[in-house]
Amino acid sequence: MDHSAAVSQTTLEFISQLGLSQQVLVTIVFSPDQNIYNVLLKTDNPGLIIGYHGENLSALQLLLAQHLHYQVGEWLNLSLNVNDYRQRREASLHALADSAVARVIASGQPHSLPPMPAAERRLVHLYLADHPDVTTASEGVGRSRSVIISPRI
Repeated sequence: MDHSAAVSQTTLEFISQLGLSQQVLVTIVFSPDQNIYNVLLKTDNPGLIIGYHGENLSALQLLLAQHLHYQVGEWLNLSLNVNDYRQRREASLHALADSAVARVIASGQPHSLPPMPAAERRLVHLYLADHPDVTTASEGVGRSRSVIISPRI
């Protein structure tokens, strides 16, 4: 069942509650093959919505998903994005991982990436999953959890 109208209305309500309804353009794109609602926001001032390292964006996505679950009675897969932030962040994480892989291969020693949220750690793990020279693991607790890249034995 397509819930695009509910996703659109609820997103607009959230944006309005943030006092940004005049500054944000909202587009909802449903991808039936992936069964995900891509909520795309365009604004001249994305920093407020994105927050530090995407924390506000992730929190808003979670709140939106929970609110929609309550409204429609089922969990909807959502991806909330502002000005293509998620694509830029993924490219940045790939570059960070590539740099760390080069360091691990050159030194033969494990290298720890900075602490990052679970979704970003997952992107790094998936990006390096098939790499022939390194393995990855997560270490730490809570907000200090990070990816450790080690030479493959």
